[in-house]
Amino acid sequence: MQHPRTWVEVDLGAVARNLRRIRKALDRRTRILAVVKANAYGHGAVAIGRAALSHGASMLGVGDSGEAIELREAGISAPIVILGAVCDREIEAVLYYRITPTVHSRLKASLLEAAARRAGTLLPVNVMVDTGMGRLGVRPETAPSLIEYILSCRNLRFAGLSTHFSTAHLADTSFTLEQLERFKRVLDELARRKMKPPLVHAANTAALFSLPETHFDMVRPGAGIYGIDPGNLSRLGIELESTLEWHTQIVFLKDVVEGTPIGYGRAYVAPRPMKIATLCVGYNDGFGFPLSNRAEVLVHGRRCRVLGNVTMDYIMADVTDVPGVRAGDTVTLIGRDRNEEITSGEVARMLGVPPYNISTALGRRVKRVYKDTYRAATTPVLDRSRRRADAASA
Repeated sequence: MQHPRTWVEVDLGAVARNLRRIRKALDRRTRILAVVKANAYGHGAVAIGRAALSHGASMLGVGDSGEAIELREAGISAPIVILGAVCDREIEAVLYYRITPTVHSRLKASLLEAAARRAGTLLPVNVMVDTGMGRLGVRPETAPSLIEYILSCRNLRFAGLSTHFSTAHLADTSFTLEQLERFKRVLDELARRKMKPPLVHAANTAALFSLPETHFDMVRPGAGIYGIDPGNLSRLGIELESTLEWHTQIVFLKDVVEGTPIGYGRAYVAPRPMKIATLCVGYNDGFGFPLSNRAEVLVHGRRCRVLGNVTMDYIMADVTDVPGVRAGDTVTLIGRDRNEEITSGEVARMLGVPPYNISTALGRRVKRVYKDTYRAATTPVLDRSRRRADAASA
């Protein structure tokens, strides 16, 4: 078998083209913070982070300090902002790795100040305002006093102010505009007190395409980088490229007679003689159990139904009508095979989850394989010697 048991192919060229499409929606002075939390939505944070910084992003956003440390240890020196909370025991690492934390309270700001003082360093901090997400962030009415405190600290530097929209993907933008108005009132009060933030950011993918007034100094695309529609892009006529295809392979084939049970619980019983393929993927890899007896996969460009219950390591599929099928053949779980395509959105609808849940749920056995169709398309045809050198050093 030439391939891993199950793998995803991540197209870094598609990442570059999606970022270019995002850039076209922005003023040239507006910066991009590429959100690479949750292992870049399952795509691989280091590879995506490097690609994003090479194609228009100036900063990276992560969910916690561990994700930031992974990027730093991979040699990424660009600014990294922890968009979520920092636990107390993570503070020393945040300082050591030069990471920008987001502050939600005066207590955490005081702990960061004390640690920065002990380390003899100046720590940039971002302040988040909770304008309606209800998860993290300081209340709008207390944000100015928190920022005033940060400005009084010798070892903290007020680096930016942010908020997060909870319903920007919906057709009804009324609550997003309400959040925006609350955020603007904070900005007005800060301006009145002469405490203007160096950097203001609010827009996620959904907001940056639908509400230009949310752009401020910087936007924070996440789903859009990966070609994932957060819920409003198709309605807006925005087309982005999917950056990920998921594959597995046939590990075993068997012919069964009518009445043969398939899998745990006899969840499927063959109604006729059939050819069954056992595939090297299961719910441990992120192929969710609710896809049992429902999902389809692509074999030789044909849709084949998953039979029986999804198990931890394997699924079974009906390949009765696929000519020439053999053990070792590649199977597409998400992506295109000839004239057929299965999208992450299709699988997400079966599971009743957002489409980005599909890639973030990929298990650690799923190998990430990278290709760069952007570089291939832009490399001069005559530069063959350089291509050979690049290939030799890869």
